[in-house]
Amino acid sequence: MPLSLTACTKEETKANQATVTGKITDANDHPLNAVKTSIEHTVWLDNYVFAVTDDNGMYKANLPSEPAGTWTAKAQLERTAYGKTYKFDLEPSSTEPFDKNNKVVRNFTWKLTGKRSGSEKFYGAHIDLYTFGTTISLQDVKLILTPLEPTLIDGSPAQTLEKTVADISGTFMATDIPIGRYSVKAVYQNKTLSIDNRHDDGQPALSKEVVFGKSGYLGETEYNIEFWVTE
Repeated sequence: MPLSLTACTKEETKANQATVTGKITDANDHPLNAVKTSIEHTVWLDNYVFAVTDDNGMYKANLPSEPAGTWTAKAQLERTAYGKTYKFDLEPSSTEPFDKNNKVVRNFTWKLTGKRSGSEKFYGAHIDLYTFGTTISLQDVKLILTPLEPTLIDGSPAQTLEKTVADISGTFMATDIPIGRYSVKAVYQNKTLSIDNRHDDGQPALSKEVVFGKSGYLGETEYNIEFWVTE
């Protein structure tokens, strides 16, 4: 019996091509445009496919025919504010790898707070405290952060925050603070402590402005500020 071969048209090949699609929004479900999405191979290095969101926050990426195996999707965005440029990892709708046998949907959300997927770290920044000339228990200190602007970096309303301090891997810190501009004061046993930025030439005061950056060895999208506290 003669062998019968069926040729695929370009339209059929395109229709059957593996794709990754999704929508990227902020925490209030507003679409984010011009956000870069990276589709990365889970084994082979330097195998990427990139896509950028449109005005509706939508993106689409076509996977190549090779190499075989599985892929993951990641998304980041940058924002400049308070004299600094911040890079944010976006929260994926799923972290499961996928292969070219499926048309995959991966949505992403820009979150300023909350646990990161698959990690004990937070999307929010942290304030690190160190004692200077005092023996107070930092775990009994409460930080009160008062917004200096009406909105946070993503445009959502800023609110006054009260944060407790915990010993995390040997550093006393208040965690998961949404990035914005604040004035902070430290309260210990109903007494306001003097605080001082460890990395500028200012003087101790009962309150200090907070602009998060990078102090110490932090990850690419992790931000903090460090203060001395004294009675």
